[in-house]
Amino acid sequence: MANYFPSKDADFIAWLANFVTIATANTAALGLVAGDLTPISTLQPTYSTNLNDVEAKKAALASAVDTKDATKDAIIQKLRIVVNKIQANPAVAPALKSQLGISTHEGGHYPQHPIPPSELVAELLPDGSIELDWSRNGNAPGTQFVIEYSIPPYSQWILLNVISKTSYVHSGHPLGLPIQYIVKARKGSETSGASNIAVVNAVGTV
Repeated sequence: MANYFPSKDADFIAWLANFVTIATANTAALGLVAGDLTPISTLQPTYSTNLNDVEAKKAALASAVDTKDATKDAIIQKLRIVVNKIQANPAVAPALKSQLGISTHEGGHYPQHPIPPSELVAELLPDGSIELDWSRNGNAPGTQFVIEYSIPPYSQWILLNVISKTSYVHSGHPLGLPIQYIVKARKGSETSGASNIAVVNAVGTV
């Protein structure tokens, strides 16, 4: 059976308005009575209100995410100052650095070869997009991170993006499917092994 209803909300509103207008003007020819259309026309303004509310909340969420990211960036900038000071202190034992969750390499040197990122997590956001976060796991600043994902039947990994940050928001993804993610570190022409796999059920509207 054909699906005549547009999937996009804006298109559906225009389609619905046209349908109700034409059907109302041609009830007799269509074999309808006014009561057939009343429940639909009654819900029209409610749907428009609901959609406007969703759009407003999406905008508010986007603003909140930007604010959160800006705060995180500010914290990281200040953390780098402290971490660099710790790394420059030869008296700080590697075990203490490990407890802090920072690189244990002597003198703050970074590994020559890229190593797999760690602690990859995927979180479904209220707007349906998926936020990925991971630890650079000792890789030097400026290291590129290759993000890949896979959907059922998980027969292949698909390249999503290559970035230098340790977080990413995936929107426009397939809906209604459990999506797997991995991240690899890239330095020059060399790419590390994969991080742990993070899985999230992609539901909602993107």
